[in-house]
Amino acid sequence: MIKRQPAIIRNVRFAFATGIAFWSLGFNSGDVRADYPERLIRAIVPFATGGTNDITARLISPYLSKALGQPVVVENRPGAGGNIGLVATAKSAPDGYTILFVATGATQNPALYRNLGYDPITDIMPAAAVAESPYAIVVNRSIPVKSVSEFIALARKSPGKLNASSGGVGTGMAVELFKIHANVKAEIIPYNGTGAASLAVATGETDFAITDTSGFMAYIPSGRVRILAVAGEKRLPSFPDVPTTTEAGLPSFKVGTVVGVYLNSKVPPDIVQRLNSTINTILALPEVKEQLNKLGANPTPKTVAEVNHWYRSEIQVWKDLARKLKIPPLD
Repeated sequence: MIKRQPAIIRNVRFAFATGIAFWSLGFNSGDVRADYPERLIRAIVPFATGGTNDITARLISPYLSKALGQPVVVENRPGAGGNIGLVATAKSAPDGYTILFVATGATQNPALYRNLGYDPITDIMPAAAVAESPYAIVVNRSIPVKSVSEFIALARKSPGKLNASSGGVGTGMAVELFKIHANVKAEIIPYNGTGAASLAVATGETDFAITDTSGFMAYIPSGRVRILAVAGEKRLPSFPDVPTTTEAGLPSFKVGTVVGVYLNSKVPPDIVQRLNSTINTILALPEVKEQLNKLGANPTPKTVAEVNHWYRSEIQVWKDLARKLKIPPLD
């Protein structure tokens, strides 16, 4: 006769065995995450307030917060041409709770700095592209010119007398390129972000800048600054009367920036895709497109694969250019 175990013992053993089975299933199938996100997301801007990266981050973050159901808080971490914020992102936990809004700092710094403090290929990655902004040539109202040709003529008449404000490595490179294409000399004065660089032009502390128009929006209506040309393929919807550099007689000079959202490269692919899809949906909203257009920018939604291909290609473009121009690396 087979002696049966009490029912309670059989039930305990069944429950224990079932629990082990489910635990093993969960363990073998990889990390099981709760729905992302569950808490506040930190959005780093690697420059001071008022510049392109900052304005774009503060425009997109409320929409991102609403779509994801969690606060998205912008945190400015300026310094070292954007490298402080880039390093903070590269060394953040790979969980998607630290994102970075940055433009040329991500793609140009690898070509210009000797020691970045992070690897641009293995430590960070773009999750989405937000907006593309062609740069513009903007002068203080005291500069007696109304066109690019007049500006070049003035610069050649007084070599090195004009000075340009630079809000970072990217805008500094834009001025260097302009000097080459226009065959002029000018001094470059660095500032902590494009907001401060734009203010310097508006107050007359510097004569001109070559950057996107977002930082100048507060000064254009009063006539404190004058936009001579846009260094892009098309005129900006917000400034339909301002010619392109091609129309202004300097067709070889084209420069601009793309603001993207970056992450630690080890963030799980499903979180990267969630951010990419959410941001692309936000960029399709008519009011977002309208606000970006007013800032002189155009939405540039891309897939994860597309934005990563662009990122790597752009890094190589600037490395080749820095080598061609024999620009010494920065420490």
